[in-house]
Amino acid sequence: MALRDLAILGKSNIKKDAYNKVIGETKFAADLKFDHMLYGGVFRSSVPHAVIKRFDASKALALPGVARVLTSKDIPGGNRIGIIMKDEPVLVDDKVRRVGDAIALVAAETPELAEEALELMEVEYDLLEPVFTYEDAMREGSPKIHGDSNLHARKHLERGDVDAAFARCDVIIEGTYTTNMLTHMFIEPDAGVARVEDGIITVYASTQNAHFDRGEVARTMGLPNNKVRVTQMATGGGFGGKLDISVQCHLALLANATGRPVKIVRSRQESTDVSAKRHPMIMRAKTGATKDGKLLAVEVFIIGDTGAYASYGPAVITRAVVHCMGPYDVPNVRVDSDFVYTNNPMAGAFRGFGVPQVSVCHEGQMNALAKALNMDPIDLRILNAQKPGTVLATGQTLDESVGFIGALRAAKEKAAEVITTVKENQGVGVGCMWYGVGNTGLPNPAAAFVEVLPDASVNLMVGCADIGQGSSTVMALIAAEELGLSYDDIHVTAADTMVTPEGGASSASRQTFISGNATRIACRQAKETLAQTAANFLKVPKEYLIFRGRMIYSAKDPAIKMTYAELMAEMKKWGQLAVGAGAYNPKTTYLDAKTMAGIPYEVYSYGVTIALVEVDTSTGEVDTLKLVSAHDVGQAIDRVMVEGQIEGGMVMAQGFVIFEKIEHEKGKIKNPVFSKYLIPTTMDVPEIYPIIVECPGEAGPFGAKGVGEPALIPGIPAITNAVENALGRRFFELPLTPAEVMKKILS
Repeated sequence: MALRDLAILGKSNIKKDAYNKVIGETKFAADLKFDHMLYGGVFRSSVPHAVIKRFDASKALALPGVARVLTSKDIPGGNRIGIIMKDEPVLVDDKVRRVGDAIALVAAETPELAEEALELMEVEYDLLEPVFTYEDAMREGSPKIHGDSNLHARKHLERGDVDAAFARCDVIIEGTYTTNMLTHMFIEPDAGVARVEDGIITVYASTQNAHFDRGEVARTMGLPNNKVRVTQMATGGGFGGKLDISVQCHLALLANATGRPVKIVRSRQESTDVSAKRHPMIMRAKTGATKDGKLLAVEVFIIGDTGAYASYGPAVITRAVVHCMGPYDVPNVRVDSDFVYTNNPMAGAFRGFGVPQVSVCHEGQMNALAKALNMDPIDLRILNAQKPGTVLATGQTLDESVGFIGALRAAKEKAAEVITTVKENQGVGVGCMWYGVGNTGLPNPAAAFVEVLPDASVNLMVGCADIGQGSSTVMALIAAEELGLSYDDIHVTAADTMVTPEGGASSASRQTFISGNATRIACRQAKETLAQTAANFLKVPKEYLIFRGRMIYSAKDPAIKMTYAELMAEMKKWGQLAVGAGAYNPKTTYLDAKTMAGIPYEVYSYGVTIALVEVDTSTGEVDTLKLVSAHDVGQAIDRVMVEGQIEGGMVMAQGFVIFEKIEHEKGKIKNPVFSKYLIPTTMDVPEIYPIIVECPGEAGPFGAKGVGEPALIPGIPAITNAVENALGRRFFELPLTPAEVMKKILS
């Protein structure tokens, strides 16, 4: 499809928040100060499964400077929170289900006093038998974390006749793949401030979804939504870890109880201990193909541990099942998955929602299949690639913007240019991915408000939280393109629930597509009034008018024109206001409860990574040398921002494969700080070659799709496959630490 003629999009711009961050003026939640402010803290459980026999805060309350201590009895509204299932207590009222459960809150005059008060609190438990493994969770008669079953979610997806298809296969590949629990390690720990003023509870928080937070706070406080205001502060990273409620409800309770502003800033250890983790998964896969490489059948069984609470577990299991066959045309598919509750740390959203884990599986299978058939791994993928007309396992037919083959060819071409020699102990690997944009088979709308002001500057109000990914910049660019103004003309107000409309979560790579569509619709509505006024002035039918470069002119005769300043003067003359409100909800359907048939996503993004690594066979250390990563983004809104997402995703992929793993024992995390939980540093970053593949359709704003999560995914199997090719040995469990690599070398 030919690219559109665009004036603003596809170039590179300075991000809206860049200047203040560079000069150090950006205010994060921990920077906020109010007069008479108190400091909050949370008393947390030290055991994974227990009933509280006795809790005593008398010594803490006797400490001078301690204002209040709150327990579950002090909650005026509901005491259950959760993104999808309301199963987590704000403060424990029945039993402890994990190490780190919140039992009590304290507010004191200084942070040091709050910490001292927490140390003076006393608790006695009746210990319950804990559950730490899938096998224990599913064992008959096992202790139950919630209700009468530890089965958190079960999914089944089936299309075609899988058994008959396997009987026709010339080659069958089987493998069991394991990925471990990971944590986000965002640079800024969770933090926030709450205050009560004129009957409104205002919470300033580091968050990825201010509107969700508002609802949770309102229910906890027993208030209507319009009595709670949540304002997202500049957020120092999230990657999914700031979607769950962290400090918001605790802050509201303390501010309401004391009548004073209250701040909570989590330590790094507390943040890591209680924030959601990436789901550890075990995936058993069977892949069958003809002797010429055509895929006939895929069968997968996925086991996942969601920990003590659901968080985003229902979304992760659903997305994992939908994506686990990879971006391939597979006519016969059967997938089953069980996620269980345990007393382990809670698992939830983490960049990719389960797709990074299943990419290890489907790409491991494809790379093994290429070897078995002695086929080029890219050619095998091109042979089986999804394209317009492909029918997915859910029954959905792809009808537009399917750029997988383009990404495969672009990555192969660039790799041939930059990876010219492969030395001893070096290996080249391939990894691919597809990613449905937005929530899976569910409504997930967003809205936007816009006003074109008398001087042709614009106020744009959107609910989406900018967490560093640049959504405010993206919305400004979309508005500027639609209205025919400049990027600098657009001021964006984002994620303030008393001002901005619902934007949904900054997750699932949804904001460019969904809030971007809402922004464009709002701008079109405002533009309709502008166009009618311009048409009357220029004596030109409004459908012939072009808005571009702060000018309005006739498509039939560009000499017939007016400036935006002249247009706004006409608007004022006739008492016209250029305002718009837009909303967009992706065209999806609910998935069938038994077969998962339906339309889970309106559009899909695609990506391909080719990696070059070197393995030190004396130590087992893996050095990533080069990463070529091509991504179909539909239409790039800002080229440097897309390239930055790809580069950042590749570095995170390194961490996933080589470094990262939460070590936990009996429910307690043993490596909650940076000195013990290793992530890549600048010294580990290889040469990265980001490639933008544009395959725009009609669904997204100017054809754009998401790239935030897709940027991570293909690098994981690519690096893994490169290590395998360097050593001539397969790996089925990540991370590939030096110890694990040496085991393979010596085996």
